[in-house]
Amino acid sequence: MFNEDHWPWLKFQVSTIRRVVTADPLVMHSCDEDGYTPLHRAAYSGHVDAVSALIAAGSKVNPRTHDGWTPLHSACRWSRVKVASFLLKHGAELNAQTNGGLTALHLAASDTTPLMTDSPNTLELLLSQLHLRPELRSGSGETAREISQRTSPHHVLFEMVEDCVNVAPLS
Repeated sequence: MFNEDHWPWLKFQVSTIRRVVTADPLVMHSCDEDGYTPLHRAAYSGHVDAVSALIAAGSKVNPRTHDGWTPLHSACRWSRVKVASFLLKHGAELNAQTNGGLTALHLAASDTTPLMTDSPNTLELLLSQLHLRPELRSGSGETAREISQRTSPHHVLFEMVEDCVNVAPLS
């Protein structure tokens, strides 16, 4: 269970992460009361070096919180595009859905915080992924595009790629 005294990487110092996981490899799989692992925390904080160190040390790329969030969900919710890109290159499940049916695309499309300056870049990253399933609906029945149209000035990005996503390859 989570204990901040046992999570020195909350400061995201790569040398400390390496030292601690070498001494106790299981500590990287510990979680807080909501099921967030050190990888989730590094992802939503935007620390790609810490994410890299944790994955190199054997952290699972797709651990789930009690609500079904993966580190990719966390990175995309907070517009951490470099972390999201790194996670995708290392096997993050692009279309994973939370218990509420949200994908990383739903979360990136919900631009509700003006401080998230990388929101369009995060959307572009996700919309450029070959196996993206933009038609997936959340538990409330909305697609990511519908959420974006309601909450974000970046909904036009969906229109720009509409003819490109999910196009069957020519034989």
